[in-house]
Amino acid sequence: MRLDAPSCWSRIGPAGHGTLGTVHPERGVDAVPVVFVVVDGQVIVPVDTVKAKAGRRLQRLANVERDPRIVLLVDRYDDDWARLWWVRVHAEAVEVDASPGHLAVLASAFPAYAEPSSVTGVLLLTPTEVTGWSAP
Repeated sequence: MRLDAPSCWSRIGPAGHGTLGTVHPERGVDAVPVVFVVVDGQVIVPVDTVKAKAGRRLQRLANVERDPRIVLLVDRYDDDWARLWWVRVHAEAVEVDASPGHLAVLASAFPAYAEPSSVTGVLLLTPTEVTGWSAP
């Protein structure tokens, strides 16, 4: 069954992780797993130094710079298919420096981010549409 916006947001907030899709200029959709927090209707995705990176500049940041349209897919899989759900957040993204408020909420949600300089920036996602589905 389709989920209304409040039902979608009630699932997204506690999930804390999903798949971020950005638009690559040649190959199309780039999808990567991310962690996030929801604050005042915005989704905050950290740019961190904690996990190993393939290069100095993340491809998702270059993609967002060229085309700020993104999608965040959050879902729950369960062997009991009566418990399945997914939520898709379409948004406009912008890379910004991490504020003290961003750092505090990220560190509270993810202890690895409590280490100084573990978060170098954030992608701020401003939702334009949220849709979802849940098993009846």
